[in-house]
Amino acid sequence: MFFLRDIRVVLGVLLAIAIGILVHFFVASVAANHVGVEFNRIDGRVEPVPLSSGWHIIGVGTSVVEFPTFTQTYTSTQQRDESGAGDESMNFQVASGVVINADISISYSIDSSKAPVLYQKYKRGYEEITSQIIRNAIRNALNNYGTAYDAEGLLAGGKIRLAEQVRAKINQEMNQYGIVVEQFGFVNELRLPPNIQNAINAKIQATQEALQSEALLRKNQADAANAVAVAKGKAEAKIAEAEGDAKALEVVGEAIKKYGAEAAQVKNQTLWIEKWNGQLPTTSLGNNTTAMVGVK
Repeated sequence: MFFLRDIRVVLGVLLAIAIGILVHFFVASVAANHVGVEFNRIDGRVEPVPLSSGWHIIGVGTSVVEFPTFTQTYTSTQQRDESGAGDESMNFQVASGVVINADISISYSIDSSKAPVLYQKYKRGYEEITSQIIRNAIRNALNNYGTAYDAEGLLAGGKIRLAEQVRAKINQEMNQYGIVVEQFGFVNELRLPPNIQNAINAKIQATQEALQSEALLRKNQADAANAVAVAKGKAEAKIAEAEGDAKALEVVGEAIKKYGAEAAQVKNQTLWIEKWNGQLPTTSLGNNTTAMVGVK
């Protein structure tokens, strides 16, 4: 009886091993938010239909390579990151052969329907595709388009246009294999050779000083023009006042000429009236006279 039980145990173990072998070699799982690509290690054939997330039965000698279907972001910098990676910054040439060092960042996704085409083309997983295939494509595009810019132009905003050109170039080359670059850019300031950087800094400083001098000159010119305008206004005001006074005197003079005799007569009459005691004259000297003679 013990012998039969031992046989059962052995058979159970053998069955478990067999199942494990079958699962290991003939069953594959694809993680969530991933797509699987079947690759036959014997004849190198890649199945054209991708595997969705979940469990799948595969053939003999077949491996499944997974690709994420969500957006991946990879940053290459000069400074060592938390993962322990060393200097991953990138050098590229611009006009006049100047070499620039840059930290870059790229975000891309993989079209799940084209994952078999991607693996058939490069025979790499997504990590190797990122660190090798896409990185080389970035370097080539930077060197290709970078020669159209000088170092100063890139610092002045040309790097934005250059980054867009690189993104468009990679998409042009790799969209057919399912790689879609959503974003590419420079993470930090571009690093130039010290002599080029010093020359650009000196030029910027000189330009700023020139702008300050020009602004001061314009201010002084404006102040001088304002002072002239004020003085001119005061002079014109005085002239106008003098002209007004002269005009007034002229009017008074004309009035005196025209009405002087009458005014004198009126004044005499006024003085006469003021001195009259209210008694009528007792002697008449004739018509049209104002003379009065007192008679006791």
